[in-house]
Amino acid sequence: MSGIRTAIHAAVWGADWSPQGLAPTLADAAEIGYDHVVVPLRRFEDIQPAPLARAFEAQGLSPLNTCGLSPDKDIGDADAAVRARGIAHLKQAVGMARDMGSTQIGGVLYGPIHKAARPLPREAFERAADSVREVAEHAAAAGVRLALEVVNRYETPLLYDTRRGMDFLEAVGHDNVHLHLDTFHMSIDESDPFGAIRAALPRLAYLELDQSQRGDAYDGALDLVRWSSEAAQCGYAGIVGVEAFSRQLLAADHADALAIWRERFADGRTVARNFMRVIREGFGA
Repeated sequence: MSGIRTAIHAAVWGADWSPQGLAPTLADAAEIGYDHVVVPLRRFEDIQPAPLARAFEAQGLSPLNTCGLSPDKDIGDADAAVRARGIAHLKQAVGMARDMGSTQIGGVLYGPIHKAARPLPREAFERAADSVREVAEHAAAAGVRLALEVVNRYETPLLYDTRRGMDFLEAVGHDNVHLHLDTFHMSIDESDPFGAIRAALPRLAYLELDQSQRGDAYDGALDLVRWSSEAAQCGYAGIVGVEAFSRQLLAADHADALAIWRERFADGRTVARNFMRVIREGFGA
């Protein structure tokens, strides 16, 4: 399919991301035709890098990761101790990713997800950029790329549209840092989403297909075949990811953090097949 690689978030199947729990997920993903499965690095104590590496290798798949930051690890905070905790957390995540055979960590790596009361001060933007630069250098040595996810303005005051994301990459100034764009978030804050994809192309590492209600590809307001087709016409040839969430398939705290209040689907395999159908139709065989 136009040289692209495909990835799907493990949460499409459920919340058990142990090597044993992921085994059916990996088998399904491989059978459907995905190249990668995304393992979130939510609770480090639950991550088993070496057994996960073996589980992926057994299915001929490669892992990718996402990671986030809690308020006490905000790398843009004015308190140097808070920033240091966040930088250490991200560096630890890089080590776990490397050891499970992953080459990319995406997600909101630049600050905690939260609804801000006011615009972010420029000083906080610059502190976060300085912190990401330090992590990026560490990650480059480990062979792990950082892909910063642009999310909507209700979830961050920092990278809430593609232009802001590109400005942040310029402030970071490190070639191991790229962008991760998600159709759900773009549909909220981009007035010209296809133009945004074109603008991001030189630094776009991950384009994630995510429906308006975060469920099945064919059960929302976004024409994801068109999004895929437009991205293909723009010349995007990176990783195309898939994300979908249903409350009963998530840990309660994860569902709460993402505001996933409803049971959108029960069968992850069907959702995975539907998204693959969208990718194949949009990007072409």
